[in-house]
Amino acid sequence: MLFLLKISCLFCLMAIIVQDFRERKVYLFLLIGLAIVMSLFYYLKSDTQLYFSNISINLTVLLMLMGILFLYSKFKLKQALNTALGLGDILFFIVIAISFPIATFLVLFFCSLLFSLILFLFLKPKLLKKSVPLAGLQALFFLLIFSFNWMFHFTDLYAF
Repeated sequence: MLFLLKISCLFCLMAIIVQDFRERKVYLFLLIGLAIVMSLFYYLKSDTQLYFSNISINLTVLLMLMGILFLYSKFKLKQALNTALGLGDILFFIVIAISFPIATFLVLFFCSLLFSLILFLFLKPKLLKKSVPLAGLQALFFLLIFSFNWMFHFTDLYAF
């Protein structure tokens, strides 16, 4: 069963990467499938109470971050949050928040955003659309993290 979950996870991540780079949107069923698979990885390695308390904290941190982004986009960028950040990007943030313990979530979320920024700066001259495929870039980051971790067993991403 774990092997099928891993294959499903990699498939969803690859599909998100391709779709976000091509169309700058992601199908909802891919995000739901990824949320189910990635949260199952964490749920199976944790007890129920710890799982729900950790994802509650992760979602609270994410909500505070979204509040800051809302204020920044409204007052500094002078545009609505939904034009500064796509719905697929926000939903991908939620997928990440429900998929990891607190410390792992914070580290991987920050690193995925940093990875996305650096990679976008390199790819920007070659991209036809000048918007950032954030969900696709973050999906690429997680595809690499999961692939290398599953092959070489660097660390337990679900250790608490």
